[in-house]
Amino acid sequence: MNNSDREFRVSRRAALGALPVVALTAAACTSRRSPDEIRKEAGTQTTPATPQAAVDALMQGNARFAESNPQIRDAAEVEILWTEITSGQTPFAMVLGCADSRLAPEIVFDQFVGDIFVVREAGNIAESPTNLGSLEYGQAVLQAKALMVLGHSGCGAVQAAFDDAKPGGNIQSIVDVIRTGIVGAKDLDDAIVRNVKAVMQRVRKGSPLLTEAERRGDFAIVGAFYDIESARVRLL
Repeated sequence: MNNSDREFRVSRRAALGALPVVALTAAACTSRRSPDEIRKEAGTQTTPATPQAAVDALMQGNARFAESNPQIRDAAEVEILWTEITSGQTPFAMVLGCADSRLAPEIVFDQFVGDIFVVREAGNIAESPTNLGSLEYGQAVLQAKALMVLGHSGCGAVQAAFDDAKPGGNIQSIVDVIRTGIVGAKDLDDAIVRNVKAVMQRVRKGSPLLTEAERRGDFAIVGAFYDIESARVRLL
């Protein structure tokens, strides 16, 4: 066998060996779903038209997350959906959540980058003008349809307030704010729920802009509790 024959056989084996890879790549390309198809098959809509639809979309997304059935199924679909956010952001809802590292709203609610406008601070509080201003921006400028104040199980900030802890430093300011809203709580979970409701009241009191939008029916403020163990969110 001369060198040219050997080279031909080697190249032929390499080509045949590459066929499965080529076939898989082609199948992946042909099976890619459009952004509309991805959301439709997941039972979601691109832009919820009402505050209630926005809340429903969050809850449906959480159900998918808890059931390990995400709307984005592979890296190719991430690439497709990524193109949607290059020209700007149009979040359909806002989430005011705790800074706890186990609480990532985009993941918990199975939403893509650009779907939720997120403001986070320990204890999911909104005491400062900058936090309230961020929420007002999300509603007035970005046209988010709903705000979900999201507490969670095992919240360390609420636990500190419930235990009347004195952590000192700037942490103390967070504990002091939470403590005023959980008076009379029977246990930690009750304190977490009371804190969410107290924060909702503070948002309405501190932001006439958001309160007026809610009064008009253009916007909704809701409270919810995320159970880390079950991965489920329940509305309060």
